[in-house]
Amino acid sequence: MVQDLPANLTIFSFDDLYEKLDSFEDVYAQIVEKILELGQRPAGVLYAVPGHPLIAETTGPEILRRAREMEIPTRIVEGLSFLEPTFTALGLDPFPHTALVDALELGMAHHPPFPPDAPALIAQIYSRDVASEVKLTLMNLYPDEHPVKLIHAAGMENQIIEDLPLYEIDRSPHIGLLTVLYLP
Repeated sequence: MVQDLPANLTIFSFDDLYEKLDSFEDVYAQIVEKILELGQRPAGVLYAVPGHPLIAETTGPEILRRAREMEIPTRIVEGLSFLEPTFTALGLDPFPHTALVDALELGMAHHPPFPPDAPALIAQIYSRDVASEVKLTLMNLYPDEHPVKLIHAAGMENQIIEDLPLYEIDRSPHIGLLTVLYLP
């Protein structure tokens, strides 16, 4: 995709920030500041993220909020989020009760923040450590053997759906940046 962009564009990447800085919060803060700085130029800036810029994306909403305060014009070009391919892979309609939950927030909680009889989709299960923290929180409410699904790379050629008991989610060899957990 990048090779298809006009040759006169200057492309910035923020990958190095993830390696240099100690926390996601610091990374996101620097990204927001840089985008706002570039957005004040007459040429403006185009900020692209995979998926939808306002769904499970920290920087998008903050850039939008701050740009409005600074009277920097913005336009959102919506992309397909991870939600649509995930629910397609599961063959489910998320309405009316599916909770959408961030794995990092859930992993820091003592108990899940949603009713036990409601299904949940837990995003950002990007490592076994995150999966383990989520598992421990969920096991405060659900039995170890509770059936769950790990969905990896939903909608892609290498999509994998694993049906397994809750206690095994952190043992999956497929966990990566495109992994979500479905709790029926």
